Amino acid sequence: MRIELPIETERLIIRPLRVEDAADLGESAEWIQEKIDRFERDGGMSLWGAIERETGRAVALAGLQWEQIDGRRELDLGCVVAADARLRGYATEASDAIVNAAFAAGFERLTAMTFPNNEAALHVLEKLDFAPEGETTFEGRQYALFVRQR
Repeated sequence: MRIELPIETERLIIRPLRVEDAADLGESAEWIQEKIDRFERDGGMSLWGAIERETGRAVALAGLQWEQIDGRRELDLGCVVAADARLRGYATEASDAIVNAAFAAGFERLTAMTFPNNEAALHVLEKLDFAPEGETTFEGRQYALFVRQR
């Protein structure tokens, strides 16, 4: 199964990351390169660039990554909106499109992890019908874990 990119929404084009997106996103080029390497290694699964149609600027990293969570290989939804692009609904718009693309491609289960006090992420996950599944420790940090079934 593979998710075909780009994924297009009303305001966004979701496509593979490019190193030059780092400046727009406020991230280091090295970290963006890690996501590009993961994309190549994991059959297209990684965080991708969410590009604002109107400006052509990267406004978020959003995508699906394979992660080991509580001993299971899970396809995990992630979204990080650039600081100067927050509170515009980009996280919901991008995440919703990605979830729909994953289910259309045949995936049956998605997870999402966030810090328990990340109100913005908790709100997005609730809007997207992710169900709380307790907590998990991932890379030494405590997260709230959510699951959505097709």
